[in-house]
Amino acid sequence: MKHACTLALLACLLALAGCGGGGRVTGSSISACMDPAQARSADIRRSLTALRGAPVCYRRQEVYEGDFHWTFHILEHTRAPDGPFWVLPHDNENAAFDAGVHALLTYGGGLLAVDAGGQRTYRGQDPNRNFSSSRGESRLCIAQRRPAPRYTRAILDHYRGRPSPILALHNNGNGHAGNGGYGNISMRRTGPLLSHWPGAAGRGSPALADEDNLIFVAGRRAAYADPALRRRIEALNGAGLNVIHKQVTAQSFDCSLSDYVARHGLGEYYNLEAEHGARATQIEMVDRLMAVLGIRALRTRDARNPFLG
Repeated sequence: MKHACTLALLACLLALAGCGGGGRVTGSSISACMDPAQARSADIRRSLTALRGAPVCYRRQEVYEGDFHWTFHILEHTRAPDGPFWVLPHDNENAAFDAGVHALLTYGGGLLAVDAGGQRTYRGQDPNRNFSSSRGESRLCIAQRRPAPRYTRAILDHYRGRPSPILALHNNGNGHAGNGGYGNISMRRTGPLLSHWPGAAGRGSPALADEDNLIFVAGRRAAYADPALRRRIEALNGAGLNVIHKQVTAQSFDCSLSDYVARHGLGEYYNLEAEHGARATQIEMVDRLMAVLGIRALRTRDARNPFLG
């Protein structure tokens, strides 16, 4: 009997250990709803004035995968929780976070920010090059250290049952290396699978025409071969927004959120890119994208469903 109990205990411990590769218990958890003032996040602390008195709760999500311990900071609008949901993979992009808070308070929904201690990467891993479901898929990406199906699922589960497209916010440097700048994405950066669609001139602030302020979309087909995508791009251009489209293939897949969504056919995806520090411009881009998608501000619609308009 004693031997049987020992074997059962050992089996239980092995099951808990899992296959993480780092000896850590593999799992994830999410906290109950808390006041945002309780968050251990520099971004949220910086935003407390804007959040004070708003119907917003904070949740902390922990994800263990191998030797990685990821922390996600989540803000949710309690009166309009089914609104747009935004992912912010990089922890050093303050204008993007401020735009996310504006989107949350204006349109409801929520946002998820990956904690990397204020840095772009976490333990050498770019959070936006960490989306994969298998070892074979991960091997396609030189920037992913190891497969991350639990990380991927933990983020995308926030879209389960939600009518919102998958939305992301990023900031980038001025220009790109090819034209003397230091960013990694630009309307002037060319590539064999990239197509560029400039926004209509004269539709608002000159900042919208800047090469660094754009909406990034992706798909498995070229934009020219996808009529529905072409119509979306034309609507965005008509609103004065620059668009870059990437065609995702097995050779071009890079384990980014945009590429993963396109590769797996998970629906519409929009990434709002703005230059570092361009807070007002990125907020304007949020508002224009919401108008194109037919998502009204909370003050002008039924707060229970932002997609009825």
